[in-house]
Amino acid sequence: MQIRRKLLGFALQSVFVASIGFALVVSGWMVLARTARPAAPDLSKLSIVSHRGEPLNGAAADLSTVFRKVGKLVKPSVVSLRVVETVSTESLGLGRNHPPIPGMEDGLKQRGSGSGFIISPDGYIVTNEHVVGKADKIRVTFDDGRQVLAKLVGVDAATDLAVIKVDLTGLTPVTLGDPAEMEQGDWVMAIGAPFGLEQTLTVGVISATGRNLPSSRANRFAQYNNYLQTDASINPGNSGGPLLNLRGEVIGVNTMILSESGGSEGIGFAIPSDLVERICRKLILEGRVRRGWLGVSLPVQPLTDAQAKSLGLPNTEGALVQDTVGPDSPAARAGLRSGDFIVRFDGSPIRNERELTGKVAETEVGKTVTVEFIRDGQLQQAQVTIDERPAAETAMRPTPKAEAAQDANLLGLKVAPLPADLVSKLRRPEGVLVEAVRPASPADEAGLVKGMVLHSLNRRPVKSPEDLAQLTQNLRLGETVVLEVEVQLNGRWEFRFISVNIE
Repeated sequence: MQIRRKLLGFALQSVFVASIGFALVVSGWMVLARTARPAAPDLSKLSIVSHRGEPLNGAAADLSTVFRKVGKLVKPSVVSLRVVETVSTESLGLGRNHPPIPGMEDGLKQRGSGSGFIISPDGYIVTNEHVVGKADKIRVTFDDGRQVLAKLVGVDAATDLAVIKVDLTGLTPVTLGDPAEMEQGDWVMAIGAPFGLEQTLTVGVISATGRNLPSSRANRFAQYNNYLQTDASINPGNSGGPLLNLRGEVIGVNTMILSESGGSEGIGFAIPSDLVERICRKLILEGRVRRGWLGVSLPVQPLTDAQAKSLGLPNTEGALVQDTVGPDSPAARAGLRSGDFIVRFDGSPIRNERELTGKVAETEVGKTVTVEFIRDGQLQQAQVTIDERPAAETAMRPTPKAEAAQDANLLGLKVAPLPADLVSKLRRPEGVLVEAVRPASPADEAGLVKGMVLHSLNRRPVKSPEDLAQLTQNLRLGETVVLEVEVQLNGRWEFRFISVNIE
């Protein structure tokens, strides 16, 4: 019995000693871990500096303090929007003549949300056209919880901007900044109501400036916008809210994202505030935006060096006129024609087609301007009186591609002399008719189709199939040629320039 007690006592002593040893080891490891862990960086001397080199109004020492201050400064000017709009059965894809659906005789009431910000103490608010443009009812929620109904002042679908107004005074407006100061890598903040979560603040940087996006179904607002791109998190509901610099100034209106999932993937776009200011001023004063119109069709993409060389141009700095839009357009009345290369508009140099579109749009309707252009290697001028841009311009789309053809040349075109009954209908009665285009040929890839009329190759006239054969016999792989064609669109023959890469 005593031996058994001694053994038990020995076992308890062993466990006690082992426990103390284990505790000492763990404590020592924790001390070493604390000693080895690097100290937090000292941000007390960090200052945020503007592009001009001055501290940002004595901004606090670290970024989180700056973000807090900007959020507190701007949130009273940011609002959340709830909209109700009527959706027809036709818009749901059910067809115009679909029988009435019980409960939907007057249309389906669809609800949505978005954001906006105050631009005047007496109640004017900026948001996106796609948020409120079709709304029957717009409810505005302020930072302090107040809710009021707003009325629509005006929309501009071309830039996706809208102005609404509430019957309140003494509101806190935002301060608009200069988007031209922003550079890639600058910190920015977005405030809005993503997924209905009001007054949500997100942070990121400017990913790119002057971002031009091609027009598409998802982006129907690309024509007049040079977007600010940001990786600040932007989601559905952020639309119409402000993008801010670290001074708390609005430098853009958050308007769209590129996303495969439907949520934020770090590619968001904001309309620059200088454009916002111009458009909103017109909406408030006139209720709509009137834009200047020159009346020319332009290539979708700027010229390449190879294309400019093929056309005999000194460089790519300018805008190529493919055609004038009707005989009564401002350009046609002034004598401009297909092939003219515009280099200056109203005294301003033109670098590309997109820049010309923007300059013309901002020109006062009825103003007469000087247009400088290159024609046949010579610099010429024309006086053009600008008209108002039509409300809806018919989109020009090519007809479906043609059937297979036997190979006539490296272009992949099969051509024939012009039929006599077609000559009188053309605007230039010399050329050859495209009878067929070989699939996957350079011409096919460039968009040439059966029925087009080919007038020239690299400015050299093509009056017969023999002319085309002679001009193409010396073409080499990797070369780019420019074809001038006429194509029938909406019952009218129009000129086009098409670049073909010989591959």
